[in-house]
Amino acid sequence: MRGFSNRNGRFIAYQTLFLFFLLFLSWYALDLPAIPLVQAVLMGIALIIGLIGIFFGLLASLGLSLLALFLFGSLLIWGMVANWTFPLSVLEIAVWMLIFLAAAIITGLIHRLVAQTVEEHQEMVGKFDDLVTIDEVTGFSNEKRLLFDLEEELSRSRRTGVPFSLMLIEVKYMDSFSQLYGRNETDYLLSSLANILREHTRLTDRKFRLDQGDQGSGTFAVILNNSLEEGAEVVHAKLEKLMQTHVLENKKKQVTLTIAFGISQYADDVSDHMELVKRAKQELDQYIQ
Repeated sequence: MRGFSNRNGRFIAYQTLFLFFLLFLSWYALDLPAIPLVQAVLMGIALIIGLIGIFFGLLASLGLSLLALFLFGSLLIWGMVANWTFPLSVLEIAVWMLIFLAAAIITGLIHRLVAQTVEEHQEMVGKFDDLVTIDEVTGFSNEKRLLFDLEEELSRSRRTGVPFSLMLIEVKYMDSFSQLYGRNETDYLLSSLANILREHTRLTDRKFRLDQGDQGSGTFAVILNNSLEEGAEVVHAKLEKLMQTHVLENKKKQVTLTIAFGISQYADDVSDHMELVKRAKQELDQYIQ
């Protein structure tokens, strides 16, 4: 956060410097008795360099400013050889050259700081998402929390010998349902299934909704505490019956759902919590309703 604050302060300083630069440029160009074509062209070049720096960065603006200086210098040399009377004094020529370089450097630094600020913002948003463990649609914890709690539950069972089961519940063909009925009906379906899980499992049984991925956004998980395989099968039979049909939010239609279940049980041969997930996932994939 300290680095972010320092960059933010430098960003404001560079913006202020750029503002003063624009004011100076306007004053220097407009304070003349008239605006000859040469001054107007030079001012336009300086503004173009500044825009290139803002949008494309320091290297692009410096490259353009060096090209402008090269062409400007070549024109001066050519004018001297051809005995032209150049409308600018030596001091004015030096000032315009410095203006080209200043426009490139200041706007290039602003571009760099803006890019760093955006990158840090995205990084902070990503870290914030990692800390958020509640699914907005169902109110259940998400997959990150599932893995954490599952590892904790496995360690507790190894210490105490108290069994537990992991149940995965997947709504098949969720993509087709979403395409057919839309986002609102999909959210309503997930919310309705979440309510069934709340009402027909124990308060101590922790519920989760898995993230988008291999198991899809229509997959739930339940850690059944102090539950043997027989108890998990009773819960499975009850939930399967309740989840087979669903009435749409608009009350105009009742649809039949295809629900798959996968159950894994704590055992001494389970190496870690991810093996429990793997076993439940294998049964989920092979499930026939």
